[in-house]
Amino acid sequence: MKPIEVGFSIPMKKSYLSYTATDFARDADFLKWVKYPGDNPTLTAFWESWLSENPTKREEVEEARQLIFAILEHNYRPSDEKQAEIWSKIRTTLHIDDQPVVVKEPQAKVRTLFWVKIAAAVIFLVVATFGTTYFLTGRNTELPIAVESKPVFIKEENNTSSPRTVVLADGTSIILQPQSFIQVPKDFIGDQREVYLTGEAFFEVKRDPAKPFLVHTSEIVTRVLGTSFNVRGFENEDVTVRVKTGKVSVFKAKDKSKGIADGDAVEGVVLSPNQQVVYERDKMRLSKSLIEDPVVLGTKPRYHFEFTDEPIKKVFTEIEEAYGVDIVYDEETLANCRLNASLTDVPLYDKLRLMCKAINAQYELLDSQIDVYGKECG
Repeated sequence: MKPIEVGFSIPMKKSYLSYTATDFARDADFLKWVKYPGDNPTLTAFWESWLSENPTKREEVEEARQLIFAILEHNYRPSDEKQAEIWSKIRTTLHIDDQPVVVKEPQAKVRTLFWVKIAAAVIFLVVATFGTTYFLTGRNTELPIAVESKPVFIKEENNTSSPRTVVLADGTSIILQPQSFIQVPKDFIGDQREVYLTGEAFFEVKRDPAKPFLVHTSEIVTRVLGTSFNVRGFENEDVTVRVKTGKVSVFKAKDKSKGIADGDAVEGVVLSPNQQVVYERDKMRLSKSLIEDPVVLGTKPRYHFEFTDEPIKKVFTEIEEAYGVDIVYDEETLANCRLNASLTDVPLYDKLRLMCKAINAQYELLDSQIDVYGKECG
């Protein structure tokens, strides 16, 4: 495995609120902050801000710092009371019989070495081979393995002329189109599910609010919790994301760190069923619109599209509900317009054309919105 160089950066989003002292002690970003407290203002600002927002975690953080200091400084020793308190928690964590720790020689040097041995044992258990190489050498040390587990990716290809179905470890189903491939983890690790697509695929994502599902395609990222959608992203062509069910956030890959936590993507869009977004590579922009052939959402028997002298407002409302679209028009101008038409099994855009012709109006698509404008009906 390629060595990982230790550097400074803002800690990635982790569930620090659930961390124990030993969890903090084995965290790479935490270790760098403790060892080089004044060398990186960004890292320092992050931890100071995090502690200010989460004061209940100060005790675990301080215990983790003391464990690390015991390794960094061989002459470092916390107070007897603090040692007893931490050792008690260590015994609980490691399932050691609750027996008192007796130090036969009271000399400060011996007691300090004893404390160092305790701390070293714990650090060894929780950090494993990360150990002293990182603690006792310079900040440019190369480590043979990473502290945190990394997912093992598998490449799934479809070199046939027919679609191929791939089922992921979490139950998500992917229909991979011809001449496409996707890199997926053998097991999802961490608080996100990420895959990398080249080509076209339809996703039926297993819902998991605790682990958002991300599809990386060229310059954009598609983020969902659980829904179905299609992504087309072949090389040298624009990227298109179409939504069948649920809601999807699409944003530029460079904005991933700016809003992904709450789904409020920077320079991104939120899509609903029958909507799509196209990323124009030459202009580097996202364009939202309705898909080419919108379908009725839900069960068809609910909508008959048989209108007999119906007020146009009621007709538009049914169309909006059936297709999940927004129709904008001047209610006052079209207040007296009524419709007589049988539009069952007629595609949406043909429905709009026929309705507008009947009331002497016109329509146009503006992004994912339908604008209808016309004259008053007699």
